[in-house]
Amino acid sequence: MGKRLLPSEWKTRSSHVMVNETVSSNANASNTSNTDQVYTSDFSGFPLGCVVSLGFLFILMFLLSILGNSVVCYIVYQKPAMRSAINILLATLAMADMLTATLCMPFAIISLIAQRWLFGDVFCQINAILFSFLMTEGTFVLLTISVDRFMIIVQRKDTLTPRKAKIYIVISWLSSFVVVLPPLFGWGKYTFELGQIQCSLQWPSQDAVDLSYGLFFFTSTFSVPLLLMGYCFGSILRTVRRNSTRIQNHPPVPGGVMTKMHRPGKMNIDYSFKTRAFTTILILFILFVICGTPYTVIRFHLLVKGYADSLPYTADVVVILIAYLNCTLKPIIYYIRISKFREACLDIMPSWCHVPHCLPGRTMRRIRPHVVYEVDKKIVTSAL
Repeated sequence: MGKRLLPSEWKTRSSHVMVNETVSSNANASNTSNTDQVYTSDFSGFPLGCVVSLGFLFILMFLLSILGNSVVCYIVYQKPAMRSAINILLATLAMADMLTATLCMPFAIISLIAQRWLFGDVFCQINAILFSFLMTEGTFVLLTISVDRFMIIVQRKDTLTPRKAKIYIVISWLSSFVVVLPPLFGWGKYTFELGQIQCSLQWPSQDAVDLSYGLFFFTSTFSVPLLLMGYCFGSILRTVRRNSTRIQNHPPVPGGVMTKMHRPGKMNIDYSFKTRAFTTILILFILFVICGTPYTVIRFHLLVKGYADSLPYTADVVVILIAYLNCTLKPIIYYIRISKFREACLDIMPSWCHVPHCLPGRTMRRIRPHVVYEVDKKIVTSAL
């Protein structure tokens, strides 16, 4: 098995590792099979323009993530009217994103600028565990929200209460710990590699044990949740389409005489409930796919083959930036999509901070109580 140097033993932009020669050629020949294999790196540093541009984007994302996600947590904590089950889950998702930005992103920025790891091998392990844990926690919470929408819209069972939501949150945190802790006990290994800005799983995998953990990690934190959420959203979309029934909102006319007052008007009624929140969760799912897929594909490629000659070092930095972008965009989606959250944000803003009301208001979906509705039996029969 090859011996890999610790991060504290690396030099900046080192391209070769010198190996002490043996004094005796006979001893060298006899110890050939026992010589440790030393891995070299052809990494010569990121271009200055790449460091400046990506560093600026990382700092901007860091500030927006801290501000946006802290506002989400504050609103749900401060306003009792916002403490519904779904909002508690969204606040937990925001807290995981805020912790990711606070505890992981600054060290990625420093490593990008210094182009090496400056914080020692022990903290490298802690950094890798925190990053993997918080990303996994966010994925599991989003999966919980997706299953909740599936139960409400498809199964017609709105059983999620704030108390149950808190129980599911605890389960998701414990499950995330179970997934990311095995490298501390010998199954897999966290390390820092030249050309990266984030401590992560060692690549390429040195033996079948480490490779098996890498497969387990990417399967349990991305592939399986992606399939489950895809099934939930596919079932929801089919249900919503099936239950959308066209009706006529005019009463029967005595004697068959149609006046201007009784002119028929048509409208679409969506019989499934709580679909407005479903659209917001669907957008979060799409964001998860867009931001998570490049990171997972590149990391899996590194786990199996390393960089070789086909993958530039900049690619790993870009996919990490895209993964962090997931934490930055969620509060913006909440502000645009959730009117109550938007109103709460406007309430806590100082008086001198004026935000134009350019977003559409809440859509009225109530059926008028004084209107008699007639449903076309053929459409209802076909929908069933």
